[in-house]
Amino acid sequence: MRYMLDTDIASYLIRGDHPEVTAKFTESYEDCVISGITAAELLYGARKRNNRVLSKKVQALCNLIPIIPWGEDAANAYAQLRVDLEKAGTPIGSMDMLIAASAVAEGMTLVTNNVTHFSKIRQLKFESW
Repeated sequence: MRYMLDTDIASYLIRGDHPEVTAKFTESYEDCVISGITAAELLYGARKRNNRVLSKKVQALCNLIPIIPWGEDAANAYAQLRVDLEKAGTPIGSMDMLIAASAVAEGMTLVTNNVTHFSKIRQLKFESW
């Protein structure tokens, strides 16, 4: 099984403030990736804060964990997810939809702490560490 880490989980790893997440990541390291969307969110957050230490930690994580490009398969998955969520009247945030689409397109389990939003996507496999 391969895991795609959501931005919140990646942030926990960067901050080191959730030992249970760090322990699970250590066990599953070789099976973990992040989406290019998650990488963009992490890099944006570090630059917005203009914090050199945080920027180095974000870059270190992005160098450590493979980044899956957001491509045509993810675009197709996004289109369907968005149609489904809008039909059901249960839309979620744009970035969350993009990350979910990436996980669906890659056939990966999304690891997130945001179960409320992601549980609305029937095509998505997810776990909370």
